[in-house]
Amino acid sequence: MIKKLLAYLQIFGFIFFIASCVTNPAADSGSGLIYKLVTKAKVLNKANDESYNIDLTMIIDANRAIRIDMTALLGYRLAELTMTPEIIQYIQREDKIFVQGPYSSKTLRPLFKSDFDPQLIWDLAHDKNFENGIYYGADVKTEFLKKSNSNYLSKKVTIENKNLKLIWLFKSKDPIYVSYNETFVLSKPSEYRLISIK
Repeated sequence: MIKKLLAYLQIFGFIFFIASCVTNPAADSGSGLIYKLVTKAKVLNKANDESYNIDLTMIIDANRAIRIDMTALLGYRLAELTMTPEIIQYIQREDKIFVQGPYSSKTLRPLFKSDFDPQLIWDLAHDKNFENGIYYGADVKTEFLKKSNSNYLSKKVTIENKNLKLIWLFKSKDPIYVSYNETFVLSKPSEYRLISIK
């Protein structure tokens, strides 16, 4: 009887081990806390008075990496960006460029046509709530809206500097399971021009 019980416990332990491996695909990220933010933004370029609306889907591996997929109407892909505290990489589809450089505002210049401090994006992705004021060289205003079905407190953040105004709506936040290398590492498409910023 004891042998049978031990055999059942071993089988149960093995099944539990296999199930835990299968149901935790985000374990290779290291942090264990990965989530998706669904956001929308209206971007106004003050130099030429042009504006456009974009959808920004953000995947955040807390304190390690961010991925932002930018799409226009009907899902047209504009850009993909990955960011760690050391490096920024992005693919800009319209100009067919692959940009990489240090974690600094000059690295984002080809994307925003203006210097834009990545720390502001990093902090917003990590749910830092700014009081109205000047942060990282930009005027930031935050307005909290309502809780969504997932109990997420949505917000509208307006970011403005001398060249750019960004009205950014954070709609929902949900946990997600992804592979780190497939999500947070970008490869340069062969036909794209490489721009390395020092």
